[in-house]
Amino acid sequence: MMLLDPDHPKPNTRVGLSSGEAGIGPLVLLIEPDRILGLDLADALVSAGLHAFGPLPDAASGLALLPHLAPDYVVLGLPRRDEASESFVQALRLRGIPFVAHGTSDSTAELPADIFLHEPVLAQDVVETLAPLLRLGSPS
Repeated sequence: MMLLDPDHPKPNTRVGLSSGEAGIGPLVLLIEPDRILGLDLADALVSAGLHAFGPLPDAASGLALLPHLAPDYVVLGLPRRDEASESFVQALRLRGIPFVAHGTSDSTAELPADIFLHEPVLAQDVVETLAPLLRLGSPS
């Protein structure tokens, strides 16, 4: 699991590489404003054999990082819809990066996500949702 401190970002050693080229397995960029849920999600993703980058605190952070990172999938927690989240979703669509969004029905209404999960969401729900997309076995 790679944790990102927004106040002291570390250089990304994967710039320009996809997860397959780096030999690390599927990379999931994790955007989760709730720090505790974000760490729980990251642990669950890693336990399922994925490489989790994050949690980042918001869509604006993800949007700033996206030109430097090539995630295979994104998990996007949306407490509310705002301009940054809509720009981030548009950037994901332009790059062809599939994503799972979770939040309230108001925050995810009409959002063009691949999969929606409505609150409350458990970390295991997210892993089980990603598993068929990634062709993973049963998460442990």
